Amino acid sequence: MVDIAKFYMKFAAEESCGACTPCRAGVVQLVGILEKITNGEGTMEDLKTLKELAYDVKDASLCGLGQTAANPVLSTLEYFHDEYLAHVRDHRCPAGVCQKLVVH
Repeated sequence: MVDIAKFYMKFAAEESCGACTPCRAGVVQLVGILEKITNGEGTMEDLKTLKELAYDVKDASLCGLGQTAANPVLSTLEYFHDEYLAHVRDHRCPAGVCQKLVVH
């Protein structure tokens, strides 16, 4: 689910019109944090930052895209928190899709 959240954040970053800073810069920062996590470089502080930034983007964006862009992050953090913990704490990807976290 971490990789799915990253997929949707990349999509939102590409579709952003760039008119407001929360969406233009915030979504790109969310992608960066998710990249860090899926590369096995994430920290517990990154999880906290990810959640706070997602709410900031949601609350401060001017259009519907920005206001809903962070929903995949917020939903996966809420319902699949254990997968985020596996990536950050255990340096493994339960789904086996994050190449840098797959042990052969």
